[in-house]
Amino acid sequence: MKLKRSKNKMIERFLQGFLIIILVILTIFMMNDVNKIQGNARVINYAGIIRGATQREIKLEISGNKNNSLIRYLDNIFDGLMDGGGKYQLTKLNDQKYQKKLVELNKSWISLKEEIQKVREDGYENTNIIEMSENYFYLADETVSAAEEYSQYCASQLDMIEKGLIVTCTLIICIIIRESISAVVLMKKNKELNKLAYIDLHTGLPNRSRVEELLIEYHQFEKPTAMIIFDLNDLKEVNDTLGHIAGDTLIMNFAHIIRTSIPEKYFVGRYGGDEFIALLNDVSEDEVKSIIKKVQDEANRYNELSKQIYIEFAYGYALSINYQEANLKVLLNQADKNMYECKTRMKQAKQNLKK
Repeated sequence: MKLKRSKNKMIERFLQGFLIIILVILTIFMMNDVNKIQGNARVINYAGIIRGATQREIKLEISGNKNNSLIRYLDNIFDGLMDGGGKYQLTKLNDQKYQKKLVELNKSWISLKEEIQKVREDGYENTNIIEMSENYFYLADETVSAAEEYSQYCASQLDMIEKGLIVTCTLIICIIIRESISAVVLMKKNKELNKLAYIDLHTGLPNRSRVEELLIEYHQFEKPTAMIIFDLNDLKEVNDTLGHIAGDTLIMNFAHIIRTSIPEKYFVGRYGGDEFIALLNDVSEDEVKSIIKKVQDEANRYNELSKQIYIEFAYGYALSINYQEANLKVLLNQADKNMYECKTRMKQAKQNLKK
């Protein structure tokens, strides 16, 4: 089971790493496509300019107005479109159809410039300037269309990459959520296991390990504190005569009486086989005696109803206000001493009754 779980975890980690690599690659492709689309937009814009500006140049030449600066402007645009960069920092589109049309358009422009020179020398009536300009215009229109088609192709690629990014990010998020849920579940299980490690399974009370940990945690008392030890009498006799099940029942019932008789805000734990302790904070000696009396009353009530198993216990307590330098261990030792004195008195009382 552990091997299978470990294998599944390795697969998830591998898948997560693989998806992250895909995410990085798709992001790089997306940034590249965004740059392409931005460059395409400038190319389309300038390809449209040379289409319109050339027609303007032809009209000026026909009317007898020379404009060499406009010709140089168009030459600079063609240089940028053909080779990339140039004065206007244009992008060279990596598309065969567009490049083919651009080459044809550039040749047409060169021929058109030669025809413009003839117009200046012989007049437009003796040239093919109008027919050539019309052919140039249609060719320029096809070049712009080819650039737009390529730009649309890049946009569709970008759309696919964006969808791939969405799917990849969704899968990564799902894996992260799954791992987070698994981590929370594991944390909860560990918390429950840690809790179980400090719980006595028979009584449901904190066990000796928790009590000993508590003894280490408490260094000083800010308010009057009391330690009470309860010791269940005759447990061995019950085990020997009625069996261990009866003994376990006696322990559970006694633990229930102590826990329900002492307010929930106070600590109650099982310290040994038949010993229980209670730690009371901010209490007076009268309150301690009142709590012990309540435990005794509940035990008497239980004994009235029980037909076979009876609860009898000794107790001892110690108060921090009675010691100059007190800690929990000091209180525990003193309460334990007082408990054994109580047990001795109870035995003597029984012996006196038998006489």
